[in-house]
Amino acid sequence: MGLSNKSTVFWEEIMTKKICLIVRILRFTGFLFLAVIFFSCASTPAVNSQPAKGNNQPATPLPPLWVTDQEKAYPDRDWLCVVEAEQDVKLAQNAAVVRLSQVFRVDLVSITDANRQLAESIHNVMGKKVTITSQSSSIAQELVSTSTVSGLIGLQVESWSNPNGRSYANARMNRRECSARYLSMIRDNEKAISGLMEEANRNPRTFEAYQMLNLAYTFAQVTDNFHTLLTVLDPSAISTRPSYGNAMALKSLADNAKRSIVVTVKVDGDNAGRIEKAFTETLNTRGFRTGSSGDSSYVLSASLQVDAADIANANNYKYARYILNYSLKNKAGVELFSSSDNGREGHTSDSEARQRAIRAAEQSIATTGFAVNFDAFFASLL
Repeated sequence: MGLSNKSTVFWEEIMTKKICLIVRILRFTGFLFLAVIFFSCASTPAVNSQPAKGNNQPATPLPPLWVTDQEKAYPDRDWLCVVEAEQDVKLAQNAAVVRLSQVFRVDLVSITDANRQLAESIHNVMGKKVTITSQSSSIAQELVSTSTVSGLIGLQVESWSNPNGRSYANARMNRRECSARYLSMIRDNEKAISGLMEEANRNPRTFEAYQMLNLAYTFAQVTDNFHTLLTVLDPSAISTRPSYGNAMALKSLADNAKRSIVVTVKVDGDNAGRIEKAFTETLNTRGFRTGSSGDSSYVLSASLQVDAADIANANNYKYARYILNYSLKNKAGVELFSSSDNGREGHTSDSEARQRAIRAAEQSIATTGFAVNFDAFFASLL
């Protein structure tokens, strides 16, 4: 009985220790299981940027395809496209446009200036002797419109910014559409240039011929730019040159036309030749040749009269008044324009008053008088 009780106690102690050990093992393994589940969930990446259902946080915007895969968005066979990234939208757009112009190998500033000059020239000749087609007028309007970005007709610019503030922009032109547009404008401009050249040939050695060829040169500058852009959009167009050659060929024709014009200057009452010199210098600075006799395209006839002016004054000054008349006629004797000028100058001596009056006449010819009238006449020829 005593031995049996001792055995029972011994085995109860053994079982108690086993149970405690099992409990500790279960507690430890349970902790590990929970820990594995917790850390596994914490390290699992999000499948996408979309928020979970019921989540009020905004989704991260996905970039457009042209940011991640430019060729897929705008394939080179159909588009000429470049993409630039900057910290600011405007900077990115400007960078994209500049880089696209580099692909075209053109100077955007010179293109824009040429476009503006042609548009102004066409506007100035409307309703004058030279007939500008409605198509040419439409082209001129388009060249300076707000839709024509940096001189590139058909240019499209698109931008996108990510949440970090990084901005992307693409500058692109559709090859087929833009090529067709440029080819159409080239053909219309060629017609205008051809018409101006024919009209100039019918009026040799005249101011009108020079003006027409000069306008043709302005057309040619823009058309040359069109052709350069076209050959990049459509490389097959490089084998076709404009019918007039190039802008420099037109400039050479205009320069030759100017050199062929000679104006004979004749002045009555100009004993020292000072008034004749003032007229010739005014014409020479504008690129026209002058002479005093011989075969010429035009004759500028002038007369100078300087007389004493009796004007009472407290200082006993002597006054002299000049009267200058002039008239420009073509070879056929048809008067193109005429005008007159006058003024008075004073000094203590009669001779100095006279000299001052002549100097005033010289200054008037070169500035507010003949020079202004001639420029207005020249601008009105077309």
